[in-house]
Amino acid sequence: MIKQCLLIVVFLFAVSNNVAWSAGVGVEQAVKNVKKQYSGKVLKAEKIKSKGPKVFKVKLLLPGGRVKNVFVDGATGQVFEP
Repeated sequence: MIKQCLLIVVFLFAVSNNVAWSAGVGVEQAVKNVKKQYSGKVLKAEKIKSKGPKVFKVKLLLPGGRVKNVFVDGATGQVFEP
């Protein structure tokens, strides 16, 4: 009985973790939000793998040749710098 309860708890935790990651903005919306604030070319956009809140890292090539990394909060879509 205890084994079954533990299995159910582990399963529910795994499912809820995946649901939490799917909520909020996706990588495409994150890139759109960055493009609204910065001019330049998006070189790379990826979800940062962490156990904390969902965050996207977007690498930009700015006019003048400078490369800049910005981040997007996966829950709100807010763009921020490190």
